Amino acid sequence: MSRVADVLLRLLKVYSPNGEERVLEDVLIGVARELGLEAHSDQIGNVIAGDEDAEVALVSHYDTVPGELQVEAVGGEIRGRGAVDAKGPLASMLVAASLSEHPVMVAALVDEEGESKGALSLLERSVPPYVIVGEPTNSTGVVISYRGSARLILECWSKGGHSSNPGRSALDKLMEAVNLIRGYSFPGASLSVIRLCGGSSYSVLPKSASAEVDLRFSRRGDSRLILRELRELLGDDFRIELRRVTEPVSVKLSDPVPRALVRAIISFRGQPMLLKKLGTSDMNILAERTKSIAAYGPGKSELAHTDEEKVSVEELEFAVGVYLKAIDNLYSMASSY
Repeated sequence: MSRVADVLLRLLKVYSPNGEERVLEDVLIGVARELGLEAHSDQIGNVIAGDEDAEVALVSHYDTVPGELQVEAVGGEIRGRGAVDAKGPLASMLVAASLSEHPVMVAALVDEEGESKGALSLLERSVPPYVIVGEPTNSTGVVISYRGSARLILECWSKGGHSSNPGRSALDKLMEAVNLIRGYSFPGASLSVIRLCGGSSYSVLPKSASAEVDLRFSRRGDSRLILRELRELLGDDFRIELRRVTEPVSVKLSDPVPRALVRAIISFRGQPMLLKKLGTSDMNILAERTKSIAAYGPGKSELAHTDEEKVSVEELEFAVGVYLKAIDNLYSMASSY
């Protein structure tokens, strides 16, 4: 079995969903040290490996979405929760760092699937100027933009009463609002209702109800414009609150990191694709403290967060080569500036 496949299997065998990822912390440190990398964790569980004074950082995350899956290696593929998002990219990054002739820092972050506490904590320290974020990009994709994200919380109230004498309950009001939101449009934005809450017991009309809406948007400041428009749309019966706002990020192809990745993919006879993702990642947060940044990694992005997470060993090994070549390219570019 290849080295990167072995590393990934070891990471997958410890189920580490968001909020519980630190169960993998010691294993991750041990794997990094076995690869010859200095490694330690910080106060919130980020695992930092390699050279912290390096010019280049490989950054991924080791928390996953909930839902444990059987871990297995079958027919050249490795399956398990996180194989795609994002333990596969992380495994390739660790192996690449261990093989690199240049100083490299690897950061395995916590809470990417939550509130990005790991990335926010990383900003409190010195971040290398050139950062590659490990996310699944179908092995030849280079992500140059992510949309922003926010959580919208809607709350409403009513008098309640007995269900045998139907009235307009809080849930009725909330469902009407949800239908209005589903019909609402804003350029470059999407709104998805991800949680509805209401009701306490049988035969009682709910006095209160709430919804959580996942908002994605394309331009800085759009979240507040959307909030204002929704307040006008829904009226005074609703309290609407905006939480966890992460602004979008966009970089130029001519920037050092995207250019280094594109050249690396071409050097292995791949056909690079520039990707503008509809989601959000730690790249959005880390971009403000770097000279250049982009996302790249093995794994089919359409399998992320599904029960079909799997990645081929060929993809993992290809990514190791791309990371290594991109590191070389970045140090060559840096020396010419």
